[in-house]
Amino acid sequence: MTEKNKGNQKSEKSKMWMENTLIKLMETEVYNEITIQEITDNAGLSRRTFYRNYSSKEEIIEQLFVKIWNEYEVLITSQDDLSMPNVTRVFFTIMTRHIDFLLIVNHHHLLPIFLTKVDELLPPIFYETKGKTMPFNKESISYALSFGTGGLMRILIKWLNDDQRKSPDEMALIVNDMMLILNYQKTYS
Repeated sequence: MTEKNKGNQKSEKSKMWMENTLIKLMETEVYNEITIQEITDNAGLSRRTFYRNYSSKEEIIEQLFVKIWNEYEVLITSQDDLSMPNVTRVFFTIMTRHIDFLLIVNHHHLLPIFLTKVDELLPPIFYETKGKTMPFNKESISYALSFGTGGLMRILIKWLNDDQRKSPDEMALIVNDMMLILNYQKTYS
Protein backbone atom coordinates (compact mmCIF):
# COMPACT_ATOMS: atom_id res chain seq x y z
CA MET A 1 0.00 0.00 0.00
CA THR A 2 1.33 3.40 -0.90
CA GLU A 3 0.20 6.72 0.45
CA LYS A 4 -0.88 8.46 -2.71
CA ASN A 5 -1.29 12.24 -2.83
CA LYS A 6 -0.31 12.60 0.84
CA GLY A 7 -0.46 16.24 1.91
CA ASN A 8 -2.54 17.39 -1.05
CA GLN A 9 -5.49 19.23 0.55
CA LYS A 10 -7.95 18.47 -2.28
CA SER A 11 -6.90 14.83 -2.20
CA GLU A 12 -7.36 14.69 1.59
CA LYS A 13 -10.94 15.97 1.21
CA SER A 14 -11.62 13.41 -1.51
CA LYS A 15 -10.26 10.65 0.71
CA MET A 16 -12.46 11.79 3.59
CA TRP A 17 -15.54 11.76 1.33
CA MET A 18 -14.70 8.26 0.07
CA GLU A 19 -14.05 7.00 3.63
CA ASN A 20 -17.35 8.41 4.87
CA THR A 21 -19.19 7.06 1.84
CA LEU A 22 -17.79 3.55 2.22
CA ILE A 23 -18.68 3.46 5.92
CA LYS A 24 -22.20 4.73 5.15
CA LEU A 25 -22.64 2.07 2.45
CA MET A 26 -21.39 -0.62 4.83
CA GLU A 27 -24.20 0.25 7.24
CA THR A 28 -26.78 -1.11 4.80
CA GLU A 29 -24.95 -3.20 2.20
CA VAL A 30 -22.73 -6.26 2.12
CA TYR A 31 -19.11 -5.07 1.95
CA ASN A 32 -18.12 -7.52 -0.80
CA GLU A 33 -20.93 -6.22 -3.00
CA ILE A 34 -19.97 -2.55 -2.70
CA THR A 35 -18.22 -1.41 -5.88
CA ILE A 36 -15.69 1.33 -6.51
CA GLN A 37 -18.24 2.91 -8.87
CA GLU A 38 -20.83 2.93 -6.10
CA ILE A 39 -18.37 4.59 -3.72
CA THR A 40 -17.39 7.27 -6.22
CA ASP A 41 -20.98 7.92 -7.35
CA ASN A 42 -22.16 8.35 -3.77
CA ALA A 43 -19.16 10.53 -2.90
CA GLY A 44 -19.70 12.68 -5.99
CA LEU A 45 -16.23 11.85 -7.30
CA SER A 46 -14.80 10.15 -10.37
CA ARG A 47 -13.22 6.71 -10.55
CA ARG A 48 -10.04 8.50 -11.65
CA THR A 49 -10.05 10.39 -8.32
CA PHE A 50 -10.51 7.11 -6.46
CA TYR A 51 -7.54 5.49 -8.19
CA ARG A 52 -5.37 8.58 -7.64
CA ASN A 53 -5.83 8.00 -3.93
CA TYR A 54 -6.43 4.27 -3.48
CA SER A 55 -5.77 1.02 -5.27
CA SER A 56 -8.79 -0.78 -3.71
CA LYS A 57 -11.63 -0.30 -1.26
CA GLU A 58 -9.64 -2.45 1.20
CA GLU A 59 -7.02 0.31 1.19
CA ILE A 60 -9.68 2.73 2.48
CA ILE A 61 -10.30 0.39 5.42
CA GLU A 62 -6.54 0.02 5.97
CA GLN A 63 -6.10 3.79 6.07
CA LEU A 64 -8.92 4.15 8.58
CA PHE A 65 -7.20 1.55 10.76
CA VAL A 66 -3.90 3.43 10.41
CA LYS A 67 -5.62 6.60 11.67
CA ILE A 68 -6.88 4.69 14.72
CA TRP A 69 -3.43 3.20 15.26
CA ASN A 70 -1.84 6.66 15.06
CA GLU A 71 -4.14 7.85 17.87
CA TYR A 72 -3.14 4.81 19.92
CA GLU A 73 0.55 5.40 19.22
CA VAL A 74 0.37 9.02 20.42
CA LEU A 75 -1.33 7.97 23.65
CA ILE A 76 0.81 4.90 24.37
CA THR A 77 4.12 6.71 23.81
CA SER A 78 3.12 9.23 26.47
CA GLN A 79 2.67 6.47 29.07
CA ASP A 80 5.25 5.68 31.75
CA ASP A 81 3.43 2.45 32.65
CA LEU A 82 3.81 -0.02 29.78
CA SER A 83 2.45 -3.02 31.67
CA MET A 84 0.01 -5.17 29.72
CA PRO A 85 -2.99 -4.02 31.79
CA ASN A 86 -2.18 -0.36 31.10
CA VAL A 87 -1.47 -1.04 27.43
CA THR A 88 -4.91 -2.67 27.34
CA ARG A 89 -6.53 0.33 29.04
CA VAL A 90 -4.97 2.69 26.49
CA PHE A 91 -5.93 0.39 23.61
CA PHE A 92 -9.58 0.21 24.67
CA THR A 93 -9.67 3.95 25.35
CA ILE A 94 -8.91 4.48 21.66
CA MET A 95 -11.20 1.66 20.51
CA THR A 96 -14.07 3.21 22.49
CA ARG A 97 -13.60 6.45 20.52
CA HIS A 98 -14.12 4.49 17.28
CA ILE A 99 -16.79 2.05 18.43
CA ASP A 100 -19.29 2.78 15.64
CA PHE A 101 -16.72 2.20 12.90
CA LEU A 102 -15.34 -0.91 14.62
CA LEU A 103 -18.82 -2.40 15.03
CA ILE A 104 -19.47 -1.96 11.30
CA VAL A 105 -16.08 -3.44 10.38
CA ASN A 106 -16.57 -6.34 12.78
CA HIS A 107 -20.02 -6.99 11.30
CA HIS A 108 -18.37 -7.38 7.89
CA HIS A 109 -15.56 -9.57 9.35
CA LEU A 110 -12.86 -7.10 8.31
CA LEU A 111 -10.90 -6.92 11.57
CA PRO A 112 -8.19 -9.20 10.12
CA ILE A 113 -7.20 -6.17 8.02
CA PHE A 114 -6.62 -4.32 11.31
CA LEU A 115 -4.55 -7.21 12.66
CA THR A 116 -2.37 -7.15 9.53
CA LYS A 117 -1.83 -3.40 9.94
CA VAL A 118 -1.03 -3.79 13.65
CA ASP A 119 1.49 -6.54 12.81
CA GLU A 120 3.16 -4.01 10.50
CA LEU A 121 2.91 -0.94 12.75
CA LEU A 122 3.58 -2.39 16.22
CA PRO A 123 7.23 -3.52 15.99
CA PRO A 124 8.72 -0.04 15.39
CA ILE A 125 6.79 1.54 18.26
CA PHE A 126 7.52 -1.44 20.53
CA TYR A 127 11.26 -1.25 19.87
CA GLU A 128 11.16 2.51 20.44
CA THR A 129 9.33 2.31 23.77
CA LYS A 130 10.32 -1.03 25.25
CA GLY A 131 12.39 -3.22 22.97
CA LYS A 132 15.79 -1.63 23.59
CA THR A 133 15.74 -2.73 27.21
CA MET A 134 14.53 -6.28 26.56
CA PRO A 135 17.10 -9.07 27.04
CA PHE A 136 15.65 -11.10 24.13
CA ASN A 137 16.58 -11.41 20.50
CA LYS A 138 14.46 -9.75 17.79
CA GLU A 139 13.02 -13.06 16.57
CA SER A 140 11.67 -13.96 20.02
CA ILE A 141 10.29 -10.44 20.43
CA SER A 142 8.66 -10.69 17.00
CA TYR A 143 6.89 -13.92 17.95
CA ALA A 144 5.85 -12.46 21.31
CA LEU A 145 4.38 -9.41 19.55
CA SER A 146 2.45 -11.63 17.12
CA PHE A 147 1.11 -13.68 20.01
CA GLY A 148 0.14 -10.58 21.98
CA THR A 149 -1.54 -8.75 19.10
CA GLY A 150 -3.43 -11.87 18.08
CA GLY A 151 -4.73 -12.23 21.62
CA LEU A 152 -5.60 -8.55 21.90
CA MET A 153 -7.47 -8.64 18.59
CA ARG A 154 -9.48 -11.67 19.77
CA ILE A 155 -10.28 -9.75 22.97
CA LEU A 156 -11.32 -6.77 20.82
CA ILE A 157 -13.71 -8.99 18.83
CA LYS A 158 -15.17 -10.44 22.04
CA TRP A 159 -15.54 -6.90 23.43
CA LEU A 160 -17.28 -5.71 20.24
CA ASN A 161 -19.65 -8.70 20.31
CA ASP A 162 -20.49 -8.20 23.99
CA ASP A 163 -23.75 -6.35 24.56
CA GLN A 164 -22.44 -5.10 27.89
CA ARG A 165 -19.15 -3.62 26.69
CA LYS A 166 -16.66 -3.13 29.49
CA SER A 167 -14.90 0.19 30.05
CA PRO A 168 -11.16 0.53 29.29
CA ASP A 169 -10.45 0.30 33.05
CA GLU A 170 -12.55 -2.87 33.33
CA MET A 171 -10.71 -4.35 30.33
CA ALA A 172 -7.38 -3.57 32.03
CA LEU A 173 -8.54 -5.50 35.10
CA ILE A 174 -9.69 -8.43 32.95
CA VAL A 175 -6.31 -8.59 31.21
CA ASN A 176 -4.55 -8.37 34.56
CA ASP A 177 -6.65 -11.32 35.78
CA MET A 178 -5.98 -13.14 32.51
CA MET A 179 -2.24 -12.77 33.04
CA LEU A 180 -2.58 -14.06 36.62
CA ILE A 181 -4.63 -17.01 35.34
CA LEU A 182 -2.01 -17.84 32.71
CA ASN A 183 0.78 -17.53 35.27
CA TYR A 184 -1.19 -19.67 37.76
CA GLN A 185 -1.69 -22.32 35.09
CA LYS A 186 2.02 -22.28 34.26
CA THR A 187 3.02 -22.46 37.93
CA TYR A 188 0.61 -25.23 38.91
CA SER A 189 0.45 -27.44 35.84
